[in-house]
Amino acid sequence: MNIPEFIGLDTELPLADGTSRRRVHLDAAASPLALKSSQDCIAKLLPYYSNTHSKAHLSARVTTEAYSWAQTSILDSLGFDKAEYDIAFVGFGSTAVFNRVARGLAELRPERPVTFISGMEHHSNDLPHRLNSPKTVFIPTIQEPNKNNGALDIKQLEALLELHRGQVNYISINSLSNVTGIKTPVDEVCRIAHKHDAYVLVDAAQSASSLDANLSENSDELPDFWVFSGHKVYTPSSPGVLIAQKELLRTLPPFDIGGGAVSDVSTEGYELLDSSDRQQAGTPNIVGVIALANTLKVLKNIGYRSISTHSNAIASYALEQLSTIEGISIYGDTSLPRSGAISFNIADIDHGLLAAILSDYYAIAVRNACFCAHPYVRSLLKYELWDLDLDGLPEDQIENYINRKRGMVRASFALYTTREDIDYLVNSIVDIINNIKVLRSKYSVNYDGDYAHDSFAPEWRKFFDP
Repeated sequence: MNIPEFIGLDTELPLADGTSRRRVHLDAAASPLALKSSQDCIAKLLPYYSNTHSKAHLSARVTTEAYSWAQTSILDSLGFDKAEYDIAFVGFGSTAVFNRVARGLAELRPERPVTFISGMEHHSNDLPHRLNSPKTVFIPTIQEPNKNNGALDIKQLEALLELHRGQVNYISINSLSNVTGIKTPVDEVCRIAHKHDAYVLVDAAQSASSLDANLSENSDELPDFWVFSGHKVYTPSSPGVLIAQKELLRTLPPFDIGGGAVSDVSTEGYELLDSSDRQQAGTPNIVGVIALANTLKVLKNIGYRSISTHSNAIASYALEQLSTIEGISIYGDTSLPRSGAISFNIADIDHGLLAAILSDYYAIAVRNACFCAHPYVRSLLKYELWDLDLDGLPEDQIENYINRKRGMVRASFALYTTREDIDYLVNSIVDIINNIKVLRSKYSVNYDGDYAHDSFAPEWRKFFDP
């Protein structure tokens, strides 16, 4: 498989020991590096850039046609049937899309007041439903003796649907956890939900760049709404993406209204467009949409099957190699299918300290804490937190101590991640464990559990001065 060029992959970073090293970016679940061809695509467009919704002059025609191409191209690249599905672009990421759908479905089907949310969700696919739905119910993850399996409990989903028969508006799930990398059986959830006339909203933020749309040939197994963020797919500054059945986008009440969403306006009233454009009032994120279409075209040319194979292989290799580290805890059942991310802790080293040392001394970018998925992370940690030995700690230090333990370290992977990157991560962690006493002495920790080096704190303007 030919790996395309990514911006920043060879960036050298200064280290706390006075040396420098090429960074290893293992924070792709937050935002991966930018695909160079997408930035090149923007550079080609900008000399002819204008607004859309017009063909009155050449630049407007170029931009309008390019934007129209991008909409169609994204659906093609992801394998959606254009006869059945349409696309809308909302805000700056998935969060805006979830808010749009949650509010719209609450208005569209008020006779169905219940919304199901999986217990594995990112806040962006949790809080909008709580805000807009009269009643939200959480589908639990599988609980084993003294352990959270980490996967969605399908049997509980079926039981809850029976309990709330005729009341469930929609079910919102992720296709791939941003915390554990555990996959959700989207087709199975759709099949079960549609028997109860419940829509399925899929958060594909973590899977859109490495997996296909998980689209089944069986219509009962297809999601009704499919959501992801362009910035998760190697395209910074691109918008949130909403793909849905055409009829749903035509009937879903819009969140915003203005030019571009209406077919006619008079002093007596207005008429909304009978298309996905009703969801996209105002000037769209033209450049971001076109860049995203270019990215997905590149990924399609590489082949989603090849990308998926690479992603699964990297996750399996990382799981295998990390498991060799003495004192490591890896969260979620390690036998479950995974891709994209693995979260873990090392015994006697706070997650904040480990992440800081990996950055300051090894130029490895990982993320730590709760990854905007507090309920899921806490459910995975609860048995460890219950077992914390707080005896002998002064009363005023207990909360600080618990804060330092309430989180994990996450390594997350992208198309550019190699086995050598994983080996370097594992070797670095082993080196940290062997030298933790000296390394720990160089850091201080605040009340929230964040660690800072006592003398190494590079000024951000040294790297980027706007």
